[in-house]
Amino acid sequence: MRDHDADEASEDEERSVLTARLILRRPRTEDAAILAATIDNPRVASHLVTVPHPYRRADAEAWIAEDRAGDGMAAHVAVLARSGGVVGAGLHRPSATRPGGHALSFFVAERFWGEGFGTEIAHATIDHAFDAGRVERLWCSVRVTNTAARRVVAKCGFQFRDTGMVRSLAARGAVPVEHFVLERRVWQSLKSWGATAATDFSATRGADSAPAASKTRTSDDDDTSHAA
Repeated sequence: MRDHDADEASEDEERSVLTARLILRRPRTEDAAILAATIDNPRVASHLVTVPHPYRRADAEAWIAEDRAGDGMAAHVAVLARSGGVVGAGLHRPSATRPGGHALSFFVAERFWGEGFGTEIAHATIDHAFDAGRVERLWCSVRVTNTAARRVVAKCGFQFRDTGMVRSLAARGAVPVEHFVLERRVWQSLKSWGATAATDFSATRGADSAPAASKTRTSDDDDTSHAA
């Protein structure tokens, strides 16, 4: 294997993030077909403001190539840990409109809606941005019609900042959005509190009785169906 290939393989491994049910890894060329089929679904595309519709394999290949170019975007494809099936994706990249900040995006394939995967993908992508990516501030723009994504970003600690209009490639025009922000210090506080709460609970009730908040929720009120 050439040194360049070895370096890429090493970076791919370092990029991987494990969650309760998923492996989030760097996108590969062979992911293009399934990503294109997933995002080309109008119900998924309608919630994504930065992708065109129809969404073709060439669009997915360009997205993968952009990640491989190493220009600041860090993308993850989320696959089921047990079967390897693609569930969705998450990414963070330097914001084009908020100097000094990064923009967070994520989506879940329609067949996995309502199972809490949106929260799982968002949490992992956020952790990577602040930990490995050394990001100081994350922004997330959510279409006002996307109540599921709004619930996800709220659970992740994002705070509402303002509203606005952004150009949607899928809608071929401007759409209203809400802007949310998460600061590194807030993320650190939430991570610290979560670890402390889990430790305290385990010490008093036993390790087999982890608090519900530390587990992946799949109830109806955790419907993380689509994307930001």
